Amino acid sequence: MHSMTAFAQGRYNFRDFSLHVSFKSYNNRYLETSLKGSGVTAAVETYIRELLKGQLQRGKVEVVLDVFPEGAGQWDIRLNAPLLAEVMKRLAPFQKQYGLAQPLDSLLKLPMLFRLEHDPERMGAREQAAMRRSIARVFTAFLASRRREGRCIQRDVLASIAVIDRQVRDVSDLAKHGEKNACRDYRKKIAKFIKDLPIDEKRIIQEAAISADKASITEEINRLRTHAQRLRRLLLDRSVAARGKEADFLTQEMQRETHTIAAKTPSMDIHQQVVLIRREIEKIRQQVQNIE
Repeated sequence: MHSMTAFAQGRYNFRDFSLHVSFKSYNNRYLETSLKGSGVTAAVETYIRELLKGQLQRGKVEVVLDVFPEGAGQWDIRLNAPLLAEVMKRLAPFQKQYGLAQPLDSLLKLPMLFRLEHDPERMGAREQAAMRRSIARVFTAFLASRRREGRCIQRDVLASIAVIDRQVRDVSDLAKHGEKNACRDYRKKIAKFIKDLPIDEKRIIQEAAISADKASITEEINRLRTHAQRLRRLLLDRSVAARGKEADFLTQEMQRETHTIAAKTPSMDIHQQVVLIRREIEKIRQQVQNIE
């Protein structure tokens, strides 16, 4: 299981250039990739997208690739000669009037006079191969980071599911106990209002059965237990590439069942257990939104 949040970076030094590569990903409903940096070219972008293909299903991925040339042959130094000529032309009257001499070195400090350009496409085949190997190395570390984070999420979610299983068993026991006492409680309520009048036992049993059936939460408990089991199997199934969307759906269904249970039962003990179950479901929901 992979997390959608991960980060990996690397800095590599070569003879004529150095390279900084970083992969960073965030939560996102779909796969979205952005590349930036001085080393991004059409060929490099194609290579990176081929790396990502089949490896990632969801997430917003940001790739930064910066190249820092160090060899003399890597730079294209351009002098803005028209600008220099125009500046000297403008200064000529002042030099003639006041007898001032303008050193050339001070003119060379003018902004926009020099332009340094670097084109990564000018790299040789050996340098480009070294760049691809470096990118692949960082990407491997990035995938490992996603797997580590995914294992942590899996462990936490499975622990929460185990807690929910225990709490659902408690709710089931409380519900069975409540059904057994439904007839007795209904008799007490009727006796409170009719006092000394005769009681129709058959009618009491009939009404108690109807009331118990309306308040029965057996189906909701079974569905809640089924959703939890299905979520556990989903997290442990290695054949599934993307689990996040289905896991999020299951947590929504589990939360819906707890709302129904709380609405149907008058038992305060069950309500307390439902609050605890909801707390664990909310923990799971926040976690599964991070998985791919």
